[in-house]
Amino acid sequence: MNERLWDAYERVCMVEMRPLPELIARLRSGEFGQFGREEVVAFLARIRDNVLANIHLKAGEHPAYAERAEQTAIEQERMFERLIASVEADWPD
Repeated sequence: MNERLWDAYERVCMVEMRPLPELIARLRSGEFGQFGREEVVAFLARIRDNVLANIHLKAGEHPAYAERAEQTAIEQERMFERLIASVEADWPD
């Protein structure tokens, strides 16, 4: 995984507690340097896979999580689909 992308993700989404779409907007603006379209798409796919795996892991740990796991996974998958589509459509090169 690209370390600069991961560092930006940690800073924006984990430290600043901002949503992933904001990270993508800030990446698009060049705030963290330049990244190629394929790099960002691969990064989003990796984060998506991690998020979905965590949803299923948590669902197995507690019944309250299990009740919402399927809907939460669908919502997250849709968000990632939109983000990936937007990057594929018009990422600045």
